[in-house]
Amino acid sequence: MRDSGPGKLSLRAVIREVVASYRTHWLFLILAAMVVLLPQALADGFLDHLQVDGVRKASDLAILAAVPITAVVNLGGQAFYAGLTAAAVIEWRQHRPLPNMRALVRAVPIRRLVLVDLVISLGSALGFLLLVIPGLVWLAYVSLAPAIIKFEHRTVWDSIRRSRELVRGNFWRVMLIVVGTITVTELAVGAVSTPLHDDGLIAAVDLVADGLLQPIEGLVVVVVALKLLELRDELPAQAALARSIGDEVLKVP
Repeated sequence: MRDSGPGKLSLRAVIREVVASYRTHWLFLILAAMVVLLPQALADGFLDHLQVDGVRKASDLAILAAVPITAVVNLGGQAFYAGLTAAAVIEWRQHRPLPNMRALVRAVPIRRLVLVDLVISLGSALGFLLLVIPGLVWLAYVSLAPAIIKFEHRTVWDSIRRSRELVRGNFWRVMLIVVGTITVTELAVGAVSTPLHDDGLIAAVDLVADGLLQPIEGLVVVVVALKLLELRDELPAQAALARSIGDEVLKVP
């Protein structure tokens, strides 16, 4: 019997929609990325090379305190940015301008997105410790969870389960498109500042690189999630998608 499972994800269709969304909302996406990722860029520039063997002076204590604080702020920024990229794709699909920033902020389920980002990050770190491959497999299966939280308003664990469900049947395509994009963009951001030694310059270069490349990573996750929902004929109604990004005025034809 012929397999009645979902159809196959199209790399060309994903690229086309990512490029179109980026081109339409590029200024908003880049500026937003630079704002929300500023703490990460500063941490890369000023904290990465610092070592603390013990707390002997106030500066040592400040460095130790800055690391978890920066990590929490980064998670919040990444979570918030996931909501912004979702808005960019949905509004591009409807040929509409983005909702106002206040509406976008209200519509971002920041707590759930932070928690799911934390779970994904911890799982990836553990997987990479286990000879890398488990980390890549984990990312392929769960990387769509933030977009699912936005579109379907699920809990953290339910969104992870749902992400795995959507990826099943298109695992290798998601591995290539999503995990490949994440890997390439993260390596590219790290590579541009590797030859540099000045802390301020490293922070500035990291910020610009993140601003240019982070939108691509975020858009790919959102577009792939939407495409997989479409392949299963489970895409939420346009009005529901509009409400998920704070746009209350979209009317379904």
